[in-house]
Amino acid sequence: MSINKLFMAVIVLILFAAISSSWAAEWSDTKDQQAWVKEQDSEVLFTYLESTITVTIKNNNDHVEYFKISQKYNQTSPSIYWRVAWTNPSALKMIKYMSDVDADDLGWKIQPGETKTVSFKVVAYPYPSAQLPVYIRRSDSIDNTFWPLLNEPGLTATWFLPNEIEYLNPNLDLVSWKGHFCFWIKNQDTTRPQVSGIVRAPIVPIDSNLTYSNPQVTYIDKELPWANTAAWDVLISPGQSQHYSYTYQWPQTAAGSKISEKTSSAAVPATAAATTNTSVPTSKTGVPFGLFVVGAIILAAGVVYAKFFQ
Repeated sequence: MSINKLFMAVIVLILFAAISSSWAAEWSDTKDQQAWVKEQDSEVLFTYLESTITVTIKNNNDHVEYFKISQKYNQTSPSIYWRVAWTNPSALKMIKYMSDVDADDLGWKIQPGETKTVSFKVVAYPYPSAQLPVYIRRSDSIDNTFWPLLNEPGLTATWFLPNEIEYLNPNLDLVSWKGHFCFWIKNQDTTRPQVSGIVRAPIVPIDSNLTYSNPQVTYIDKELPWANTAAWDVLISPGQSQHYSYTYQWPQTAAGSKISEKTSSAAVPATAAATTNTSVPTSKTGVPFGLFVVGAIILAAGVVYAKFFQ
């Protein structure tokens, strides 16, 4: 190893020691930590989920590169699969495919030195849907050994790193990422009193600003300190469906999370939550927080290594 690489290695170790200490401090200071006790089921289920994503990517290599849409979200178990509704500009059919939803993988060519902006819309399929409603169950939930009182944290979120493409291909620099999400929830009980509780955004990017929500979020949940998780205090009548939408931008600015005052949102078909089947099994999340933190550090280290040591 050359002296330059050795010097860089020392800097990287110091950097990640500082980051780890900072994250640990943030973790200990957060006010939204609480236990998640195993439940039997949820009265409220997701019946529709879509996302419209816009990214700007720069090719720092001296030859052409490709990137494509991933149609599998792995932070839930079972995973969420996505159908591509549209792309702008038109996407190319990739040389290989891995999707279980479509027979094609769609993506774009990016020339050396080029900065390209693309947008695409994906819709969750086959669940959550009106026919297959689900909710996200925490995999780190503990057994109920408590009496006579329990906390009720509501519905959980899941989290992901928007810039994973930089780890997968260090020559591709993610300049910016913007994701607009829409979802429907429905109270599956049609006879009993209305249901009340906390509903969190089901998919949240790490280190990103929440720039828009409709309806306005009740608060920003900081259970995961480096994520601005949208949370709503909801009241849902028997059999009622409700629509929510929100937008995140990456990277996060120094100003922190800023919520737009706009009231409009992308239209979601009203028929998306018309019917339901309460006998369908629910989803379970697959990433405990401790492992997620370790994974985030490893991924960040991989990005740094790929950029500076290869």
